[in-house]
Amino acid sequence: MSKRLVVSIVAVLAAGMFSPLLRAQDEKWNKIPPKRAAYNGKKPSGPAPRRDLTGIWDAAQTLGVSGATEHPALFPGGRGQEGGREDETGVAKPLPYTPAGLEALKKNKPSGPGVRQVDSVLTNDPAGKCDPLGFPYMFLWELRTLNVVQTPKQVIILSPFYGNYRVIWTDGRKPPADPDPRYNGYSVGRWVDDYTFEVQTTGMLPKTWLDHAGRAHSDQLVVDETYHRVAGDTIEYTMKITDPKMYTEPWLALNTLPLHLMPDDFDIPELLCSPSEFAEYNNQVATPVLRDPSKK
Repeated sequence: MSKRLVVSIVAVLAAGMFSPLLRAQDEKWNKIPPKRAAYNGKKPSGPAPRRDLTGIWDAAQTLGVSGATEHPALFPGGRGQEGGREDETGVAKPLPYTPAGLEALKKNKPSGPGVRQVDSVLTNDPAGKCDPLGFPYMFLWELRTLNVVQTPKQVIILSPFYGNYRVIWTDGRKPPADPDPRYNGYSVGRWVDDYTFEVQTTGMLPKTWLDHAGRAHSDQLVVDETYHRVAGDTIEYTMKITDPKMYTEPWLALNTLPLHLMPDDFDIPELLCSPSEFAEYNNQVATPVLRDPSKK
């Protein structure tokens, strides 16, 4: 993705240009969360507070770039560099597509790593045009650091990645019966016990994608989430997809994915989508490579 490339270049330049004194002054800003290896063997903290998700939570760079991590669009042992396939025949954990779901899949041309990847100038990925990602795509592409704010009637999830946010109502309302579709849909949540929060989201725009692998959905999509706070510093997050038009049965996209609590002064770096940067990337990198594959 062009923005990641730009951010990486800027970070390298900054590291060489700024003095140690200036870097020390900026330690509180644009923090980088620990990688997954940092949690290996680490014991959970003490008990979690009752009915509380408040805090800054990180998925330890579980970026999901090949689609839903429980059903990656990869061949067994693949690293996402195959590309060019019309469908997902041969992937390690195939999805239960209906004929309509398979037809819709073939119309989507993902640029993300996977068996169907195309060059970025050929993709019709909404993210490639800086369109809103919508839900659940925002969680099934790069699940980055989240800031969760809780009020008596709402749980609000903020993510600087693409400027995403969600509002989950907890005031007892039911999902709308005939909703006007929205990018993020309509979310209602409830506590089933002191440490388990369940959310159901409906009414998503059918033109959005489920994930970065180009999986499609219909107006019948229902996304069920479970946030299980197993310790003070850990949430296990699960997402289930139900869409009878596109899939013959429900399936798990994420299953007990750990989210780790960051310090309360953790400043989440901004990562927004810039149409001009995408255009520059395509002009300078993607289009020349497409015309001359030897430049890859």
